[in-house]
Amino acid sequence: MGSRTLAASAAASTAPSPPHPQWTLLDLDARFTSFCYAAQFEKKQSRDTIAAYKAAYANLRRFLLTRTPDPTSELPAPLLRIGDWLAWNRDRTNPPAEVTVHTYWAKTRSFFRYLAETHQIADPFEHAHAPVLPSRVPKARTPAECSRILDTARNYPWRSAFDRARAVALLGVMLFAGLRRKEVIGLQYLDVDFEEQTIHIAKGKGRGGGKERFMFIAPQLDAILRAYVVERERAHIRAPEFFCSALTKQGITVPTLRRLGREIRDASGVPFTLHSLRHSFITQLLRSGVPIHTVSDLAGHTQITTTAGYLRVWNDDRRRAVQGLRFDAG
Repeated sequence: MGSRTLAASAAASTAPSPPHPQWTLLDLDARFTSFCYAAQFEKKQSRDTIAAYKAAYANLRRFLLTRTPDPTSELPAPLLRIGDWLAWNRDRTNPPAEVTVHTYWAKTRSFFRYLAETHQIADPFEHAHAPVLPSRVPKARTPAECSRILDTARNYPWRSAFDRARAVALLGVMLFAGLRRKEVIGLQYLDVDFEEQTIHIAKGKGRGGGKERFMFIAPQLDAILRAYVVERERAHIRAPEFFCSALTKQGITVPTLRRLGREIRDASGVPFTLHSLRHSFITQLLRSGVPIHTVSDLAGHTQITTTAGYLRVWNDDRRRAVQGLRFDAG
């Protein structure tokens, strides 16, 4: 080892550790409020991200109260022992799901990095590893299941032709265009351009109010959306929202969308969620041979690694791969 490396190692070993802050839980609450303010108004992070920060902090706060029941008493050093926190979540009577704990870990890490930068405290996450997630069960439905979902929506005993056309269109934009629930709810009438064959998603998921993107309308979706627009005109709806209630003439809400999903799920026998329809859209594009960077752009993903997480090998793909295998003599 060179003299310069030895000197650096010696300096690191003798460097003083960041002091333990003499904070109460109420002090930590105040710093978390500042962290959320910076995340929302300076970094322009989305409301969903802020909500995730708050859920993670609420979990952390409950754990800290088991160590210091009085919020006005000084918290012991160190502020957080990650192993103890994870064990507390694991051993609870009703433990949160592993995926939820992983999210808590990631969001709390962001908060402590903020504290390390702004208050020069020791970061307990600096050399920590995230809890291991179990193998994820793919959420995408098969093409046959997706077809059954749409057929069920068409044949369901709706109260009116308008409700029927709206249900098929709602499911259609998630299956054929990969829209998220909030994107469906926020879709405006002028966002659907039949001449250009595009759907404008003005506020998708992401920082700064959401990522803007355009989705092209597939021929089957075009027929579905045009049928809905016809019924919308017959119902004399002039609201700016694309998907509306025939009763209130206003845009539908998330609970309405969820209720529709439950009804079709129960009637079809396909155990799908609304978000799994978006998974199906992305997965089917990948299976069709569309380049992953194109799929990532269509899905509105910020990072291509997110799109890669949707990759799934189906039995049909395995069968085609093996059937093409040959060992003929030259």
